[in-house]
Amino acid sequence: MKIVLFLCLVFVSIIYAQENRIVANSESNYFQVDSIQIIGNEKTENFIILRELSFTIGDTVNNKMLHFNRERIFSLGIFTKVNITIEKYKEKNIVSILIEESWYIFPVPFVNVREKSLEQTSYGVSLKFKNIRGRNETIRATISLGYDPFFSLEYENPLIISAFDLNMFFSFAYGKSVNKSEILESIYGETFDFNSMSLNTMWGKRFGEKTNLFLIFSYSKIKVPSNKLNSFMSSGSSIDEKISTGISYLYDSRNLKQYASNGEVFELSYSYNGLLNSNNFNAINLDMRKYREIYNSFIVKGRFTARHTFGKFVPIYDYSMLGYDYYVRGNRYELREGNNRILANLELSYPILSEWNFAIELPILPNSLTRARISIIAGLFADAGTIFNNTDRIRINNFNTGYGFGLTFLLLPYSSFRIEYALNEFGKGEVLFATGISF
Repeated sequence: MKIVLFLCLVFVSIIYAQENRIVANSESNYFQVDSIQIIGNEKTENFIILRELSFTIGDTVNNKMLHFNRERIFSLGIFTKVNITIEKYKEKNIVSILIEESWYIFPVPFVNVREKSLEQTSYGVSLKFKNIRGRNETIRATISLGYDPFFSLEYENPLIISAFDLNMFFSFAYGKSVNKSEILESIYGETFDFNSMSLNTMWGKRFGEKTNLFLIFSYSKIKVPSNKLNSFMSSGSSIDEKISTGISYLYDSRNLKQYASNGEVFELSYSYNGLLNSNNFNAINLDMRKYREIYNSFIVKGRFTARHTFGKFVPIYDYSMLGYDYYVRGNRYELREGNNRILANLELSYPILSEWNFAIELPILPNSLTRARISIIAGLFADAGTIFNNTDRIRINNFNTGYGFGLTFLLLPYSSFRIEYALNEFGKGEVLFATGISF
């Protein structure tokens, strides 16, 4: 425990003490931008790319700024390659953005082993249709079988009203979820499933390329199988119907969102749950992250996230959890529940393979299906997290901790996965397989 906390303090000190030292050729040479041209976008509208840039015509830029903007464009997740260069033409500086578009309809299979048991494994496929109409809209349909089976449908539009720079997100989900609460299981006498349905919509206003403000509205219906659990439901019956509303603020200055080496994230959200119910409650979520390249491609990154629930009645199925979507590596399968959650993660990473633009020519298949940006990154990490109720004091000895090492494999813009080995505070180890990046 003391070792992990010491590592956390060291990493945090490095993150805030070091200046951003991303290496770029001729950083000190500035150029005035006289023109911007985009090449290679057969489908994508120009404004989808231009709105990600931190500069416009008339501004001055250097190679470091161009590298940052290249990564911001790649973060859109619809290109297999992005290059930005400055070309001279009749004493004019032309910023040339060369892109290669990815294939836009593809299935993404997944397997999620939740509790060290094949019987508690989710598996399925998510079908994505990206960049609809060339405006970076996304439709995603997901079918998950096995443990916690569900069906979901999502639609995302990053620019639904261009005059006001408004975006929107909509989702529908229906399925069964295994009860995660040990308290409810002891009351019911055995494991059981919740039947659930939810509708969510989020409307956002973007302020520049880094800041968003969102309004959130949602409806959910949750059913338990027995009247024995009614006292733990907001309605006092076996069915809860809940209308929620909330607001969220997001600041995101990361260069490459799929695996950042520089930038910050600050996200704060508040939701009021049970708008038409007498038993209502509130939830506050905080997520802070910082990324820095400190020396010769070594990257230090840190995250602090917390959730706080309070109000007249917080149903157990809305408690904060550790051991599922949020967990301490080394204690991946230790389940904890309560009103509040705190989780901190710190990592030091180094790219074994920084960037390989994979390309192969195959008959019949379009080039957009045989191109990808591949990276392999090794890392050391330290995690600490705890769950506590509103009547509890936060105690250091109640934190779960873990540390270890791992490899992250990026196959961009399509997917990523990682393999990690972690030790908990008692020295017990575990091997972890997961899709996506840690944070």
